[in-house]
Amino acid sequence: MKIAIIDNGSQYTHLIKRNYRDLGQETEIVNTAKRYDDVREILENADAIVLSGGPNSVYAEKQETLSKKITTMVKNGEIAKPLLGICYGHQMIGYVFGAKVEKGAKAEYGISEIFIDNEDEILKGLPRRIKAWVSHYDEVKEAPIGFSILAHSETCKIEAMKSNDKPVYGVQFHPEVWHTEKGDLILKNFLDIAKK
Repeated sequence: MKIAIIDNGSQYTHLIKRNYRDLGQETEIVNTAKRYDDVREILENADAIVLSGGPNSVYAEKQETLSKKITTMVKNGEIAKPLLGICYGHQMIGYVFGAKVEKGAKAEYGISEIFIDNEDEILKGLPRRIKAWVSHYDEVKEAPIGFSILAHSETCKIEAMKSNDKPVYGVQFHPEVWHTEKGDLILKNFLDIAKK
């Protein structure tokens, strides 16, 4: 079992790897600037893919990134692996699947209270409210067609979402940092999804 982590420039990408290492899970980090053909073997051998956070806005990027390529391939059914987007990765999923991604109402960066509306598989075992480390510089404004909203906060309508027909999940907050309550459980839940 192997998970590929696409690094979109987040300062926390290594924490995703560390969390999975603590779970005994093998991972490989791949930079989003890589060409798909150059890392095809890594991605084909991975059982699941995580898109990390990052400082850019998905709607402002001119060149195609590896994250955008992978998400588009998942959307088109060319890749059938489970996909988890974190912050920027969550926004990339929303953007590629046709949702509006814009600046957040509050460009807050820090701890926020998240309300779990539907735990589904990805938020399974979490309490109804958690404190989480968030960045709301950009956010998904409306869920893409065919997606369900799983969690919200007072300032953000979509803190977590899932595709209704593909193993595709997104969280606006950062489960990989210790500030997020039960964040490690979210990453474990995604691992369990991948094992199925």
